[in-house]
Amino acid sequence: MTEKVVVKQKENGDLEAKTIIGTARIIRDSLSNATYIGFTGTPISSKDRSTREVFGDYIDIYDTTQTVEDGATRPVYYESRVIHLKLDENTLHLIDTEYDIMAQNADPYVIEKSKKELGQMEAILGADQTIDSLVSDILDHYENYRANILTGKAMIVAYSRPIAMKIYKRILELRPAWTEKVGVVMTQGNNDLEEWREIIGNKAHKDDLAKKFKDNSSPMKIAIVVDMWLTGFDVPSLATM
Repeated sequence: MTEKVVVKQKENGDLEAKTIIGTARIIRDSLSNATYIGFTGTPISSKDRSTREVFGDYIDIYDTTQTVEDGATRPVYYESRVIHLKLDENTLHLIDTEYDIMAQNADPYVIEKSKKELGQMEAILGADQTIDSLVSDILDHYENYRANILTGKAMIVAYSRPIAMKIYKRILELRPAWTEKVGVVMTQGNNDLEEWREIIGNKAHKDDLAKKFKDNSSPMKIAIVVDMWLTGFDVPSLATM
């Protein structure tokens, strides 16, 4: 009697798709006669990682176009915008100097990784002049073009928690009546200021914001998020990001 073995791999991500060594590669070598089927939303094709090399050619592809046609996702339209940032020259000079030092002893990959780790980009994106220019552009775009589109729901994805708070405060400085219209959604830190804690709130507060944001009749229209609500958060009426 011949036994047939079928191996199903759900979400065969980058670790599993390694062609040199990885979970999927090890299993495939161990069960060389088995039939393999992989399911993933993020197929990989690089020098040492290949979904197709480990699992074979695609059996079926369910792409974004099809999901939009089926009504599972909403169509996305990208609009390129140019914001004239008034950057502080001293800050730019300091950043250039730091990058030059890193470049002397590091390869390009390490340099790119260090940019975020060392917080240098934070100095640019979080500068007061940058925040002022950004918020002014957001308000102009929202009020003149997006507020009356569908339900007027919009999401601002911030680079970091401090920048999210700066954006939130600046919006309320310019639009004091928007206290119920704008909400901040991000994790709370142990060392956060009391002012931050009151704005961020606990889990119950975040759940309440989620309900309001999904409710088309709710006055909450704009969510400022940091690493939250970006995946697995269904808001069909979200018109602008």
